[in-house]
Amino acid sequence: MMKQFKNKKDFLIKGTLSFFAFFITASFVVPASFAAESEYSFAALEHDEQWEFLDEYCTECHNFQDYSGGLDFTGMYIDEVPEYADVWETALRKLNGRMMPPPGQLKPSEGRVDEFVAWLEAYLDEAGTQQADVHRVAIHRLNRKEYGNAIHDLFGLEIDAASILPEDGTSDGFDNIADALQVSPAFIDQYISAARVITEQAVGDKTPSLSSVSYQSVEPLPDRAQGGGSQQLHIEGLPLGTRGGMLVEHWFPADGEYALSVADLNLSLWMYNIEFENNMIFTIDGEKIHDVIIGGDEDRRALDLVQSDPMSEINSRIKDIRFTTTAGPHNVGVTFVRRTFAESDDRLQPFLPGTLQDRILSVSEIEIRGPFNPTGLSQTPTRERIFSCYPQAMSEEFACAEEIIEDFAFRAYRRPANEEDMAPLFEFYRAGYEAGGFEEGIRMALTRILASPNFLYRAEITPSDLVPGSIYQLSDLDLASRLSFFLWSSLPDRELLELAVADQLSDPAILEAQVKRMLADPKSNSLASNFAYQWLELAKLDEISPDRNIFPYASGAGDLRIDFIREIELFVDSVFREDNSILSLLNANYSYLNERLALHYGINTVRGNRFRRVELPDSNRYGLLGKGGILMATAYPNRTSPVLRGAWILEALMGTPPPVPPANVEDLAENEEGMPAMTVRERLELHRQNPSCNACHAVMDPLGFALDNFDAVGRWRELDRFTGTIMDPSGVLPSGELINGPDDLRAALLSRPRMFAQAFTEKLLAYALGRTVEAQDMPLVRSIVREAATEDYRFSSVVMNIINSRAFRMKKVPELVIAGVNEFEPIEIERVETEIASN
Repeated sequence: MMKQFKNKKDFLIKGTLSFFAFFITASFVVPASFAAESEYSFAALEHDEQWEFLDEYCTECHNFQDYSGGLDFTGMYIDEVPEYADVWETALRKLNGRMMPPPGQLKPSEGRVDEFVAWLEAYLDEAGTQQADVHRVAIHRLNRKEYGNAIHDLFGLEIDAASILPEDGTSDGFDNIADALQVSPAFIDQYISAARVITEQAVGDKTPSLSSVSYQSVEPLPDRAQGGGSQQLHIEGLPLGTRGGMLVEHWFPADGEYALSVADLNLSLWMYNIEFENNMIFTIDGEKIHDVIIGGDEDRRALDLVQSDPMSEINSRIKDIRFTTTAGPHNVGVTFVRRTFAESDDRLQPFLPGTLQDRILSVSEIEIRGPFNPTGLSQTPTRERIFSCYPQAMSEEFACAEEIIEDFAFRAYRRPANEEDMAPLFEFYRAGYEAGGFEEGIRMALTRILASPNFLYRAEITPSDLVPGSIYQLSDLDLASRLSFFLWSSLPDRELLELAVADQLSDPAILEAQVKRMLADPKSNSLASNFAYQWLELAKLDEISPDRNIFPYASGAGDLRIDFIREIELFVDSVFREDNSILSLLNANYSYLNERLALHYGINTVRGNRFRRVELPDSNRYGLLGKGGILMATAYPNRTSPVLRGAWILEALMGTPPPVPPANVEDLAENEEGMPAMTVRERLELHRQNPSCNACHAVMDPLGFALDNFDAVGRWRELDRFTGTIMDPSGVLPSGELINGPDDLRAALLSRPRMFAQAFTEKLLAYALGRTVEAQDMPLVRSIVREAATEDYRFSSVVMNIINSRAFRMKKVPELVIAGVNEFEPIEIERVETEIASN
């Protein structure tokens, strides 16, 4: 319960006496960058005047009687602000987003709001510095992305973790938040099964049984029938001059002969494009192993006359294509030689997507069977990683096994393995050795490692001499793990581990050098493909399928969602990798495009399906606001939504998420057949006539309308397709500033760089720590932003300040966990061992 004062005089006297000393010296905590934004002098402020801001603009609604939003500001004392940090941090978000005071209420000037915000932030920051605490982070289970990356780093194997492991829970928009990564007995079963499959692939089998694996096309049948997506374009990795087909990486268990088959080419009772000769080629690692002609006059006449028998004969040409290869991963491809449909060679203009015939032969599925008559195991890259030694005599086997197992456990457990760790691993080695010799013993031991909590959990060991509740600095080994899972979403590499074992990683100069090395490593792409993907909410693209009746150019064969995601990943990765200012995420004048995406953006100078860096000729496309993936993810399948786009800007770019709409709020009325069409703006105006709706829409809608020239699939338009009227992207921000289109919106966001930097930093901090950022963390967030501002908000500055923070480098001893042991959640170790041993 919040306290209620007896009268205003008592309240002000108490606040003044308790707070006077703080404000004599508080000016040092105000960031210079924000002072420039708000243009006022903090030293001139009077604390009681700032507190009276609430009486002037807030208590009319937030009082004991009305209790709007569940808040009573009349019952709070000035020196209790830190005690209710969660309340005041929420208030700061509302004020920064200009969501309060609501429309129709007395509003302070922009400068007055900035003064109060800076005063309140300074107070909270000072209290946060004095009372800084380290939150306990729950024990981390590896999520699917981290598991897949770890397997790749250990074995060099590419696995589809989503197909073999259960879905991860999410919190605060991220799938690496420890509290959301729960474990059940079913999870354990799937991890055991995954470990077994992975080690069988990695070690190999000299006498494998005959098996088959099928791979399906990513495009659904209707899209393939139209030459959808990959079927009409060149697929990177297949020979130049080809189009469509499939390319997969397949793991071959042994040296030997295999068979490749393609699913039937007919769709229902006919084969598209059969009147032309289609040259289909089969490749292994880019080398042609077979080709066949499908179609032409003879095939067309045969199908016209008889149909079923000729169709079976044509399909039989692409079945059971025999080839020999070695054990390990190989790229298997099936594709068509691209041909022109021009009637002569006089056609000189370049190929443009959409100009090809849409009803073309396509590959829906391929099957790989084998091996037939296996001849042994060649040395694969994965076996080279595992077998650092190989015994030449039986007397050398155990010593070699010990070397392999101990080194593998070191990398998988992210620390040197002790005797307690090694004992069960040797037991599994011996059991495997008795069943199948040296290599089977190694496989069993590796399976046990992959099913161990030491691998599956990001365990941090608590020093034994600490009492519950105390705070301590992470060991170098634990720091190495936190670094690698933050920057790489994977295990620390050998260089990082060896520095940690030598207790050198925490040296400031060495730590900074390692962070720079890690950011330059290709594995840091996970910050774009993992962190940014989730921060920007790109997963929503999986839930949206554009209405093909309204947007035929971006649905079916023209679906651009995969391209949109790739563009954003490459763009964000370039900002991070080049260590640019994070503000360039908003105003960078370039992007990464292939031909299809460039044409969608109105750029006709890009050729081919390969993505490359392109300078954007239209400033409306600059930064994230012009990216098709963002624009589609914040729209509906059949129309744009200024509300969704505005809400996304408030949350992702400004850090001021709007409240959840009331449960009984009515959906925006759609245009009805036979009635005069209305623009989205006109329909929203009707919706906003409800005062309870207008409070939020007055803030969100102008932001979204500024992007309304982009349709629901991110294509620029001048006219509203429903009404035929000229688009109106104008709006008035709560500050009173007029904006008119993407350029004005971008300028408004950049005029307050600290706001975007704080929103970005808060999200990155949550991702780095693996826990939700709380009100008590906001002083840290603001301090990181202040430091980054001195370096033009460079990405590495934000990263290094997170890594050097107490929140990242320190840990609290759990109250109920015995010190000196790993903080594992209960895991059925005996059942794990029994399951592995029995299989």
